[in-house]
Amino acid sequence: MDSDDVPTLSADSLAALQSFLKEKQDLDDQFAKLQDNAEEMFKENQKITMNYFQEDWQLSQFWYDDATADFLATRALEHTEDGDYIAFISSPTAYVALRNIAPDRQNAFVFEFDKRFDVFKDQYILYDFNKPLDFTRASELKGKFKFIVADPPFLNEDCLMQTMETVRYLARDDALILIDTGAVMEALAKKLVGARITNFNPAHRSGLSNEFRCYSTFEDDKLKWLN
Repeated sequence: MDSDDVPTLSADSLAALQSFLKEKQDLDDQFAKLQDNAEEMFKENQKITMNYFQEDWQLSQFWYDDATADFLATRALEHTEDGDYIAFISSPTAYVALRNIAPDRQNAFVFEFDKRFDVFKDQYILYDFNKPLDFTRASELKGKFKFIVADPPFLNEDCLMQTMETVRYLARDDALILIDTGAVMEALAKKLVGARITNFNPAHRSGLSNEFRCYSTFEDDKLKWLN
């Protein structure tokens, strides 16, 4: 191939690529700083945002917008006491929101496949929905959780079924469950854990083409069943 045949980027495309690479490097540097200073930041109750964590679309990561994350975190806080256990399964955005609202809640855990979230130390549980009962401290945490938020990472029946197996394993007899997943999963969510479609529509920073809905096993003044 002649050198004249080698494809080259236009000036605009090159500038866009350079901007993207710089932004990615800045985010990588920001996360590295979080890793280095996490313990001190937690002690001082400094706010941690999802801006530290880039979405990885290969892991089907689509972060909630701030209003959605705050809504889910507030539901969890309003329905629990200080000593109650709260689980966020494949829902790190809502977990981070809860940490920022109530940093002293020591029994709130994030169950997540992405190991970047191990910056949260003892409150991080490495979790793979393909192995729904095989995670660190499983026997210790069985049946302890009063409130569970679950956001199965993939929109298919198998992922929802296995995630709900984890939910049932962790849940107390009086547990309250919130599930964020596609509208097409309405019947299965109800069948598996009795969760019913609600009036709350989760929103994501990047936007999703699939219709996303929130299902729950309870109602309150902000969350109502539609049927």
